[in-house]
Amino acid sequence: MRRGAVLVAGAALMTLGWAGQAPAQSHPAVNRPEIKEVGDPILISRRTLAAEMTRNSDLRAWVRLYGPPDYAEVQELEIDPPFAPYEVRLYYVKGNAYLAFGRVHVAPTLYDYGVRKYIGKIDPSELDRLLTAAPAVDVATAPEVGPETSPPWIIETTAVEGTAVSQ
Repeated sequence: MRRGAVLVAGAALMTLGWAGQAPAQSHPAVNRPEIKEVGDPILISRRTLAAEMTRNSDLRAWVRLYGPPDYAEVQELEIDPPFAPYEVRLYYVKGNAYLAFGRVHVAPTLYDYGVRKYIGKIDPSELDRLLTAAPAVDVATAPEVGPETSPPWIIETTAVEGTAVSQ
C-alpha cells in the first residue's frame, strides 16, 4: 500500500515538473528553411567533437581530410527517423564554409553511418553569433541540465519462467 502511494506521488511530481517547463520553440534554420531547429545551438569542445566523430563516419572523414574546424556546435532538430534528432555543424572561418552533418540509423550493425547534410557559406549573422558566443561545452564535464530523469521509486518485478531464447 505504501509503495503504491510512493509510486503515485512520484509520478504526480514528475508530471508536474515536466508540465511546468515550457517546451523549446522551433524555428527554421538560417540557410535552410526546410530544417526546423529546436532551441539554440550549443558550441562544443574538440573533445566532444572527437566523440561525435566516432559516431559519424562522414564527419570523421571530413575532419581528417580538412582539419579541425574553427567552431563546432550541436543543434537539436525536429526531424523524422531514420535521422538522429540533432546535427553537428562545423564552421571554417578562413574558408567561409559551413557544414552540417547528421547520423542515420539504417541497421543495428551499422552504428556510425553519417551523412553530410549541407555545405555552404557562413551567414554574417551566424558569424556574429559565433564570435560572441559563450565558450564551448565539453559534454563529458558539463553539469546535468533539466529535470531529474531517474525515477524516485523502486519497481519490483517477478521472474517469468519459460524456455531460453537460444533453444
